[in-house]
Amino acid sequence: MITESASGLELLAKSQVPGYGAAMRSLDYAAVLPLLSNVEVVASTVVAVCTAITGAIALTRAIRSNQRTVRAKNLKIGWQVDSGPDSTGALVLNESTATFQKLVVTVTCGAHLRTARKDIAVLKAGDAHLWLSDDVHRSVRSRPSPADASTRHHGTPHDVQITFRDGKGYWSLHEERLDRVRSLVVWAERTRARTLARYFGSSSAFRRKYAVSVRVESFDRTEALEEALTALVATGRPPRGYHVPDVVAGPHDWIGRVVQEGSVLEPPFSPAGLARISPVAVEALTSQDQLYAIPYVFDSVALIRNNALAGSGPMPTTFAGAVRAGDAAVEAKGIEDGTGVALQVGSPDPAGNAGDPYHMWPLFSSCGGTFFGLRGTPSATGGTDRFEDISAWRENFVSAFVRLSGLGTGPGGSGALNPDIGRAEALPLFLEGRAPFLVCSSRALASIKEQRMDVSVAAVPPLGDGQAVSMVSVYGFYIYRGAPNVPAARDLVTSYLSQPDAGEDLNRLQQLVPVQEEAMGTVAARDAVLRPYIDQCGDGQVMPSWPEMRAAWQLLGHTEYKVLAGEGDPRAVAGEAAEAGWELLREARGPRPT
Repeated sequence: MITESASGLELLAKSQVPGYGAAMRSLDYAAVLPLLSNVEVVASTVVAVCTAITGAIALTRAIRSNQRTVRAKNLKIGWQVDSGPDSTGALVLNESTATFQKLVVTVTCGAHLRTARKDIAVLKAGDAHLWLSDDVHRSVRSRPSPADASTRHHGTPHDVQITFRDGKGYWSLHEERLDRVRSLVVWAERTRARTLARYFGSSSAFRRKYAVSVRVESFDRTEALEEALTALVATGRPPRGYHVPDVVAGPHDWIGRVVQEGSVLEPPFSPAGLARISPVAVEALTSQDQLYAIPYVFDSVALIRNNALAGSGPMPTTFAGAVRAGDAAVEAKGIEDGTGVALQVGSPDPAGNAGDPYHMWPLFSSCGGTFFGLRGTPSATGGTDRFEDISAWRENFVSAFVRLSGLGTGPGGSGALNPDIGRAEALPLFLEGRAPFLVCSSRALASIKEQRMDVSVAAVPPLGDGQAVSMVSVYGFYIYRGAPNVPAARDLVTSYLSQPDAGEDLNRLQQLVPVQEEAMGTVAARDAVLRPYIDQCGDGQVMPSWPEMRAAWQLLGHTEYKVLAGEGDPRAVAGEAAEAGWELLREARGPRPT
């Protein structure tokens, strides 16, 4: 019996009828052919509809983009000259029907070649804003000039630029040129590049505020980054595989050279934004009363202990004590190829670098060594570098290197510091559990945290009888003069980093010392590991930043390597370095230009 339902019994019966299966397959194909034809029609229709929708979306976007462009072109800027300073200044007029947000007005005073900046939160349709000439010149960070008070000066041409937001778009306007800014390029050293890629990434607080993508391109070492920037300034061409940067993240000791080369532009801060930044950071990136980079992070060095190897008691109070405790832990744990304290030095490389005076500095300073006679820093001595005569500092300089040689691998050295251990080797020694102690900058903390190591951190203890003073560096964002997006790079990054929570945003990604004073206090209170670095950044010696710094660092680094490696008599090697450094810094010791 055949029923309407396709039961298993029915299927079994059908299978017993000769030719039944072939006949049914023929009927199935015949029935399916029209259906397949219909499917093709449907598919073609779907494709056509999707194409039409895509085209409509693209057209809609094009129309909206054109509308945004038309609206943006109706924002007028310029230097308005009237009968007196009370009605003269930078004028911003919104002749469109849209509201613009996050406006940054930048005025360059031709008489002083200085730039002032003002932030305008909102400019509604039909509104105008006049930034009076007197207020503009009070914002310019330069020495007062009688010309500022003259009507004639107020009436001279002043360059006015503006950046602003229009919905999701970010724009820059200079004279009649209007550009929509979609992306920026940042150069940075590898360790910092990883953090900055997240800091400015697609899900970052920065991207939530600004519809501008940031491409971060990394270099293996800070020295390689510096060399690439120097070559770019000379040739106008970036290294192969890189793009011309808008922003370069580098240390403050570049300041003297980049100012001399004229390779960077001054980033104007609003007074309110600048007030949030540590004065030490601002001073470090300032030359001749002008800020040349946007401060974004401090750094220094500290002593880090692996508590799993060396215990969790009080930290050593002398460097000799750290070496003894480290050596004892290596022996007790039976660690092969280990070292008590890892401190990066480094053998000479093809680029002319050797040693690492930055990491050595607490030991060297505790033995009486100075930066070729420099006493204090510009911020501590009223804005000028102060040197002692070579006759006053030379002997202490030489003696400090002789004392340092006792830690090396040369004749009479203890072998506590291997001069061939450089940046690439020191941190891995610690992370792999082959060094109980590490002297390193805060860059080490990210890797330590990833491995969930139990560590204690303290200031580097002295090697000699004096106080161990660490070098302090301030990293800043330099705006490259030939940047494809100068206004946006200058205004946008400055605006973001001047916000109170910008430093904490960075610290959440990596344990780095922020430059915003409020953030420094907040981070120090909650992070015992980073706190010693924050303390060092307040008490240490800010690196000098003369144009000769690259050569000065190389001279000190080669001297460090030679005395640790036993290449020549340490006293003679250090004496030659003292004489060479004194000659090298002849101009730095001279009167500064006014």
